[in-house]
Amino acid sequence: MIDTEDYMKIQDLSVDLKCETHGQKLDLYCKCHHVAVCAMCIPSAHNSCPVDDIISIHDAAKNARSSTALSDLEETISRSLESVRQSIRDRASVSANIDTEEQTIQKKILETRLRLNKHLDELEQQLLQELQIKHENCRSRYSKMLKQLQQTENELEKLKEQTEQMKLFASDLQVFLGTCKMNITISEKLKSLKVEIGKEKSFAMDLKIHPVVISFINNVKKFGEIYITEKNRDLQLKDAKIDQAQTQIRGSNQNVLDVDLQFSLKFAVKPQLQISGCLILCDGRILIADFYTTGKLMEYDFTGNYVSDIDVEGRPFDLTEIDQDRFAVTYPDIKCLKIISNKISFVEKKINFKNSCYGISSHNEKIFTLVQKHGIMKIDLTGTILFTIKFNTSSMVYIAASEDKIYYTDENNDTVNCCDFKGRKIWTFKNESTRCPRGITVNNDQNVYVVSSNSNNLTLIQHDGKMSIEVLTSSDDLFSPFAVCCNKNSLLLGL
Repeated sequence: MIDTEDYMKIQDLSVDLKCETHGQKLDLYCKCHHVAVCAMCIPSAHNSCPVDDIISIHDAAKNARSSTALSDLEETISRSLESVRQSIRDRASVSANIDTEEQTIQKKILETRLRLNKHLDELEQQLLQELQIKHENCRSRYSKMLKQLQQTENELEKLKEQTEQMKLFASDLQVFLGTCKMNITISEKLKSLKVEIGKEKSFAMDLKIHPVVISFINNVKKFGEIYITEKNRDLQLKDAKIDQAQTQIRGSNQNVLDVDLQFSLKFAVKPQLQISGCLILCDGRILIADFYTTGKLMEYDFTGNYVSDIDVEGRPFDLTEIDQDRFAVTYPDIKCLKIISNKISFVEKKINFKNSCYGISSHNEKIFTLVQKHGIMKIDLTGTILFTIKFNTSSMVYIAASEDKIYYTDENNDTVNCCDFKGRKIWTFKNESTRCPRGITVNNDQNVYVVSSNSNNLTLIQHDGKMSIEVLTSSDDLFSPFAVCCNKNSLLLGL
């Protein structure tokens, strides 16, 4: 017997107490098949089941409230509910993100239009000023000749009047001498005037529009293009026990002694390069940054063949891949980093800093970069600084980031360091294998690769900082390496 109000709470609970096949009361339970049955089910479907496995439904239901099955059900429901809620939060988050991205794109379109208008206004003013100057030059030359011709005209008019007066009133001797003198005067005037007129030129003004402007008017049919990047999201609802087992498996890390790197490719870059940063894109292409000598960003294909220089403003230092469509580059000389499309090498975003930025890394579409005199900054793709870990950056250049840790090299103190996002030191590694450590990268097991320019080697450090092995040394033709990077399948060294 239960209270009426309590019954009302379970009246919608769908529990069938009758056999769906025979319409009889479910009064037995088959332990062999884990199913409730009626008396008519036994001879028809359970005649081969052991007699001891057919028990009363009431015996089977004893202590049901405290049974393991109910506990497992409750746990499964709780985990599934949390999984659904996580999916709801994810969808709400990406929905908010897509709204933010729309606003960002609208702002970018407007900024581009304003920049374009400003640039066109400046070009128009330059052209109008040039027109004014050249117009004044032409008028000045015309005015000078016109003034000279008018002066000659006045002088000839005066001679003409003097000749008429001389003819009427002067004596023959005066007419004779006056005529000779006037002929000489006119001859000299006309000779001088002829020379000046011979130098004179006529001008015609016209306009030739720059071919790029004409091409822009005739050929550019779009202001830009909106493209959507689709990514699979891991929103599957998993069984509670399976999910728990997978969580435990993901927590494991590979021991550095079990790492077996296989040599794949060695290729030569352009002469006189000092590689400061390198990157393997997800499609296999290789990018090389040379900050110290040529100041160029170069692309090589997956076989190591040079493809082209990527036209950039500033001298690139370090690189990181954000996702399959974008990578980011630091430019210490102009104190900024740029987010670049890896398909058309178009700068999507330029993020400026007060001081020079050097090492760069990314994780889950967030960018980490080392800014001199500030520390390590975490930045989203809109350029918003999420947090700054303050460090003495005087001897820090290269960094790497993982899910919850940041790794950096200290070349003056010969140390490799690991800290959390609050800057709290987790471990520090130092030995003879890492003299002047520079480039650093972390793999999926959170084991750390470091190249050291003075010890001429590549060192692999255990994820807890307690163990290490030298993977490559000077005997492997390693000489003063600066850069290293890894993706899911490959490791790249820049010498």
